Amino acid sequence: MVKMNTDMCRALGRHLLNWGAVAVAVTALSACAASSGVSNFAVAECKQISKRAEAKINWARVPEIEIRVRNGDYSPMVTRLQQGRPYVLRIRNRDDSLRVFRAKDFFTRNAVIAVGVEGVRAEDTCINAISIPARQSAEIRMVAVTDGTFEFEDNAILLPFVFSGGPSGAIVIDERRETAGLN
Repeated sequence: MVKMNTDMCRALGRHLLNWGAVAVAVTALSACAASSGVSNFAVAECKQISKRAEAKINWARVPEIEIRVRNGDYSPMVTRLQQGRPYVLRIRNRDDSLRVFRAKDFFTRNAVIAVGVEGVRAEDTCINAISIPARQSAEIRMVAVTDGTFEFEDNAILLPFVFSGGPSGAIVIDERRETAGLN
């Protein structure tokens, strides 16, 4: 009986050590978010547009889309954009705690021109998440390049949908009519 308890304790100890290592690794990797609030952990490459095309965008005339976070809920849950058009996405955190807007597929498959949190502009635009402090906002200047549905979540863990209740919402980019041959 004593031998069996000792073996069980050893196995349980190894199991707890493994989970402890995971917790330490996740905590350490969470520090990969830059002071500007953006995370580029495990992002290999992103879509871009030419500097010439970017220079032609008049950001003062671009549609501004607002997504609000209140009590952990994103509103609207579904945001629709048109492929090929520039947008300014503003994500407002109305909560009293940090929110992490994680949308790796959306960020890597569309051209992010600039990202900022409360006026602090990030150097990197090839990102997978934005940390938005309590009662602050993030702004993303982007061009919708790839059509499709892109889920996002509020998750501080670097791995998507790990320890998460699932997606918090979606951004749908509708295909351009010219692309679909409907002129």
